[in-house]
Amino acid sequence: MKLILCKNCQDVVRLMQDEERFCKCGKCSGKYTDDLNAWYKGGEFVVPLGFANGSLLKALHNQPKEGWGENFSAFVISESCDTFKNCSLTKNQSKHENI
Repeated sequence: MKLILCKNCQDVVRLMQDEERFCKCGKCSGKYTDDLNAWYKGGEFVVPLGFANGSLLKALHNQPKEGWGENFSAFVISESCDTFKNCSLTKNQSKHENI
């Protein structure tokens, strides 16, 4: 599962295929283009995140009635990812510039 984190408003947004989704402050957004690929934008404010789907499903299946739940794998996605494109950057911009 692909998500984005906005460093400005600290909102975490799950991306969907049917619509572009925005953080609370509107500085970051993203969208799935098919079942695997997605894009995001937000310049210096956006961080691409991922949940390991199998790990998340296992944790959901093993949710306890009380106490701490089961951990699952979440990670920061690399700046260069074939299936999650940063549309904030053009070839002439650095990673710290907005569009």
